[in-house]
Amino acid sequence: MSELFKNLHFNHIILHNVHKPDDFGAVEPTLSSSLTKLDPKGLLKLEERISSVLGSKTSSLEMDVADKGASSCFNLSKQLIQATPANFLKISGEIAKLHTKIHISKQWPDGTLVIISGTTGSTNKRCLIIIKAEQQAGFTETLKKGQIIMKYLENLILTPQSKLYKIGVFIESIDKPSGPVGDLLAHVFDSNIKANDDRSAARYFYSNFLGLRIPNNASQRTRDFFELTTEFIAKLDTNDDGKLDLKQALFTYLKVEKTETIETEEFGSKYLDAENHDEYSYFMKSKGFPETAISKDTKLINRQLARRKLSFNNDIKVTAPSSNFSDLVKILEVENEHTLIRVKGHLIGQI
Repeated sequence: MSELFKNLHFNHIILHNVHKPDDFGAVEPTLSSSLTKLDPKGLLKLEERISSVLGSKTSSLEMDVADKGASSCFNLSKQLIQATPANFLKISGEIAKLHTKIHISKQWPDGTLVIISGTTGSTNKRCLIIIKAEQQAGFTETLKKGQIIMKYLENLILTPQSKLYKIGVFIESIDKPSGPVGDLLAHVFDSNIKANDDRSAARYFYSNFLGLRIPNNASQRTRDFFELTTEFIAKLDTNDDGKLDLKQALFTYLKVEKTETIETEEFGSKYLDAENHDEYSYFMKSKGFPETAISKDTKLINRQLARRKLSFNNDIKVTAPSSNFSDLVKILEVENEHTLIRVKGHLIGQI
């Protein structure tokens, strides 16, 4: 789990219902008249659930702040982080009204805004969490006088299995337990960010509503991911076949898989065994690479991803398309100063 979202604790919580437009235009939000109070067990479960969603194998993406205007989520979050209960009640309603203003499509779902102030991380940085949760139906069961009673509920939110929510987090960039709020960093959780077929649904939340944008340095970070992971694979204590398989996995992850983001944790859990997975996570963190997901942009490494190359110590090189390299070139045996390889194809010429 990312250290950034460990040790998550909540101060104020409030819920507002937001609605999709009808045939006559925008529908005003249903604003709560008081803060939400949870019993200690419920509060702990909510903190654990949100921490887990944001910090472990998720579509949690670091973002840049594009809108810092007076009525932006960024500015309202700065006010809410240090707000008294009365001011939290009032200012949080402005966030619900902002959502109504940008909710211009009937195709976008209505739901519940859960707005939370709190602290996160090992140094308890102040933060503001904005959750857009869609309601779903489900059942509860209770034991009463020896009889198990099942009850149907239509308005469940934030269940463990549900993917029907999006989360925006504004975190103070420096450790500051009190006083005026400084600059804020932004992160977003949204499973739609990784889905090529639903980019507009993701964009309305993080861009139109939260006022965020995909970081401008995505191409540099993608190149860093490629180069650092290549360096890690080269240093692994494993045979050449194993390294070739991992290098092919890296090319597949960056070039073939249809995702919008890449993530150290995701690559490690997919392609490395448990021991190497932990070492890889430590290695990437030690190099300063983000623990959360980053937007994938391969334009700086497209030439490197197009073809794979085997290099030998006597200046011999073998190249092949990266997309199916492992099918075309096989290393059969490595012995002393000789490497036996098999190439799928007929020799048609030489220069």
